[in-house]
Amino acid sequence: MPVRQKRNRDAGFTLTELVLVLLLMSTVLTLGIGFFRTAAATLQGDANLRILEWQLKLAREFAINQRRAVEVRFTAPNLISVVRHDIPSGETILSTAALENHTQFLLFTGQADTPDGFGRATAIDFGAATAVMFTADGMFVDETGNPINGSVFLGQPARPMTSRALTVFGPTARIRVYRWNGTQWRH
Repeated sequence: MPVRQKRNRDAGFTLTELVLVLLLMSTVLTLGIGFFRTAAATLQGDANLRILEWQLKLAREFAINQRRAVEVRFTAPNLISVVRHDIPSGETILSTAALENHTQFLLFTGQADTPDGFGRATAIDFGAATAVMFTADGMFVDETGNPINGSVFLGQPARPMTSRALTVFGPTARIRVYRWNGTQWRH
């Protein structure tokens, strides 16, 4: 029987193998960080859109349930207040919410109006209305009681992928939300 010779191998890795593994790891890490930033921006934008949407729905519910006009106030850069108009006079603040993660009422250049086409002259665009509110019958109106359509745009400065929009159709108070995908608004 022939005697087998043992190979004398050094345990370990060559420098080339180590460099290749490090390059592969750094590539995967870089891709992961880029994906995480994009995912975080998307989640933050969606969360702030839900805050805005919830405040509007809350205002409408208060108006219908309490049979009073309930105004929605937008205070730059990021505050939303729901205020009941009391009878015979006065007002009561029912709810206040702030947009999070440095999000504010904001228009990004190069973005079109939403598919509803209610306007984008400013980040909060309800035409010439100085106040917007829900009525006891659920309509969305201006300070004179006329139904009004409008849009609210928000996002984080210098991060267009956080751009979101919300539109309100006055006669029915239908609320639609939109997300900017880089080229167009998606419902």
